Amino acid sequence: MVVVSDLGEVCEVVTTAAAALGHQASVCEPEAVGGRWQAAGTVFIGVDSAAEVAALALPRRERVYLVGSDSGVAALWSVPLGAEVIVLPQGRGWLSSVLAGQADGTGELLAVLGGSGGVGASTLAAALAWRASDRGRSVALVDADRLGGGIDLLMGAEREPGWRWPRFAAADGVLGELGEFLPMVDGVTVLSMARGPDLELGREPLAAVLASLRRTFDLVLVDAGRSGSASTREALRLAGRTLLVVGGCVRGVAAAGEVLRAFAPPATEVVVRRLPGVRVPDEAVEEALGLPVVARLRHDPRLVIAAERGERPELSRRRDGLGRVCDLLLEA
Repeated sequence: MVVVSDLGEVCEVVTTAAAALGHQASVCEPEAVGGRWQAAGTVFIGVDSAAEVAALALPRRERVYLVGSDSGVAALWSVPLGAEVIVLPQGRGWLSSVLAGQADGTGELLAVLGGSGGVGASTLAAALAWRASDRGRSVALVDADRLGGGIDLLMGAEREPGWRWPRFAAADGVLGELGEFLPMVDGVTVLSMARGPDLELGREPLAAVLASLRRTFDLVLVDAGRSGSASTREALRLAGRTLLVVGGCVRGVAAAGEVLRAFAPPATEVVVRRLPGVRVPDEAVEEALGLPVVARLRHDPRLVIAAERGERPELSRRRDGLGRVCDLLLEA
């Protein structure tokens, strides 16, 4: 980790946060950062040095952050540097989450996003979690859809003891192991939304929780929702892979296109949910969305019945059955 700044506050905050995780952050002058630009895991640039670093015209790279208390200057230079902004002192916890996400967390993070309502994104997320658990992986399923009614209902876990999201709404920085506090259903650890007063889940709590879970579990699945909230956007930003579930009809494909424009998730693949009496060719879906179709899920009324009862669905191995689709996606 490299810090480019003469501001004592910036240097102290970054180096202290790194030391708390057992890592070292070195401080250098703007003219010396060029030789370390590509090799550094993360680069933190103080707002005082932003103009000088931008003048070097260094190649774009990931994990560059502008840090300081002057949000106006940070916003001015964030685009030329391709950097995200951490405003102090409010962003201290977010800084710790960034460092924790880099230093630890080797678990795979996979997001599932519905291209429209009712296409079964939550059902696919739950099925993937169960299938991965059956195959010997440790799995956590995280519900980031604040308008979805709680994924614990889908999994029949609404009466299982354990914490839901309101208990983590103020989470910040680096968290310890969370698995012991959460419900478990058929081998899958679940963090669900709760029903009641609306929870505006922020990106900092979600990032802190996901970083913790990735340090503990082999696979972390996120049911991202489509509310447009900060938590949904953060889940998609952090995910190493996003599965977009698209209804296999003209309007379903059109709606999925709008979802893509609204969220622009990286590393996205399409799963087509076939509908009775309708079939849009995969080639047309790929052309309309500009993304590959990696699996097709056939219409199965039993999935709806199982969801209503809070029962684990049959993971059918038939062609285009839910179990077969899960196997294909997990193997990929």
